[in-house]
Amino acid sequence: MVETAAHIVATCMGFNRARDPWRPSPVFRYAFDLAGTPARPRLCFIPTASSDDTDSINRFHAAFVDTPVITSHLALTATSRPRDLAGYLHDHTLVWVDRGNLAHALTIWRAHGLDEALRTVARHGVILGGESAGSLCWFSGGVTDSFGDTQALRDGLGLLPYANAVHYADRRDVFHTALRNGSLPDEGYAIDAGAGLHFQDGELKQAIGDRSATGAYHLTVERGRVCEEKLPVTRLSRS
Repeated sequence: MVETAAHIVATCMGFNRARDPWRPSPVFRYAFDLAGTPARPRLCFIPTASSDDTDSINRFHAAFVDTPVITSHLALTATSRPRDLAGYLHDHTLVWVDRGNLAHALTIWRAHGLDEALRTVARHGVILGGESAGSLCWFSGGVTDSFGDTQALRDGLGLLPYANAVHYADRRDVFHTALRNGSLPDEGYAIDAGAGLHFQDGELKQAIGDRSATGAYHLTVERGRVCEEKLPVTRLSRS
């Protein structure tokens, strides 16, 4: 049986990292609104895909200084790992997975049992989301550059029973090939930089974007041919 989570926001956006401090995308406010717009939302950052990079962690926290957001991060090291991962995450409004190496993150999560903790808290109202690798991880599989060249990886958490591609303009051909040859499920979603997908109970609710020139796509395989549908994208306001 496919497990589904109440809300997953799988994106190719998150922060404007050219700013100092980083500028958060309005996708965070969108996710907080899904939880009822708490006055002091609690946001947990999971940087496993970037090997718990200290600079990224510090910049993440700095991005929300002087905002109502209460930030924390989860690094899976012997000195910082909470004993009860599900209990720790359950205290948060939104869990946000950072970009980086998808295969590395999935391996580490499973070794620590974080994969099961994420499934547990999703069933109890915690919003799940992320950028790039933090989009791919929720699906059954996707195309990733975790191993250098871009290739299919059918080893996601499977909370969403589809295939996924991020940075779609650069990975379109590989994604289509993987859909056709069965390396990935025969239904999937793809997003350009600046776009995201909001799923509720495993079904797509809408595609969203934090800029005007971005796209989201639904793909299916019919009689060996990949059919691509461009989805309407709701532009998120920064105000």
